[in-house]
Amino acid sequence: MGIMRKFKAVIFDLDDTLYPEIDYVISGFKVVSKFIACKINRNYDLILNELLDLFKLDRKNVFNRYLKQYNLDKEIIEECVNLYRYHNPNISLSDETSKLLCFLKENNFKLGIITDGRPEGQRNKIKALQIEEYFDNIIITDELGGIKYRKPCAIPYKKMLQELEVEAEEAVYIGDNPTKDFITANKLGIFTIMIKNDNGIYHNYNKLNLSKEYYAKILIDNITNIKDYI
Repeated sequence: MGIMRKFKAVIFDLDDTLYPEIDYVISGFKVVSKFIACKINRNYDLILNELLDLFKLDRKNVFNRYLKQYNLDKEIIEECVNLYRYHNPNISLSDETSKLLCFLKENNFKLGIITDGRPEGQRNKIKALQIEEYFDNIIITDELGGIKYRKPCAIPYKKMLQELEVEAEEAVYIGDNPTKDFITANKLGIFTIMIKNDNGIYHNYNKLNLSKEYYAKILIDNITNIKDYI
């Protein structure tokens, strides 16, 4: 007689859940820095570090803010944005995450990803991480019909449950961003787990002043701890 399991499916967010999103940012900034270095005759490493400093201050319009001081035309800024969006990222899974995904597949869990973001960028991340073989279904929310389908929209969650052929109570959702990842999953009855990432974009989650419904049922600080709850 087999061991009774709580859940049949595990659904992941992508960025800052399966891999560190800052790795993608650095990867993109390296490509852009090489391009800018040719345009303004400035050291590549200096440009990279300055872009990262601007990003840490504010994630928005980094290239605009950086290039404004050099009075470069709009086309150069657009080229930087496109280089970043379409580049083939140098990112990878940690050994812990790879082992976890292997464990889940070997134990016949159904696996899914729900991720927001521009499809070209998200597809490039998925390809670079070499994770398609692990997952039964991957939903990039913009591909459902635009940004209105991004989390916390309920449609991608419901679609994932349908595609994996499980009920909400049979699924776990794992993410990092309490502003959008968990509220809908909680309402649907999906068990929610938040990965606390001290180096992640949302490491100051406890300062967001969100109501209780936005938070996951369980908080963990290491992805391997998921095994304790499934």
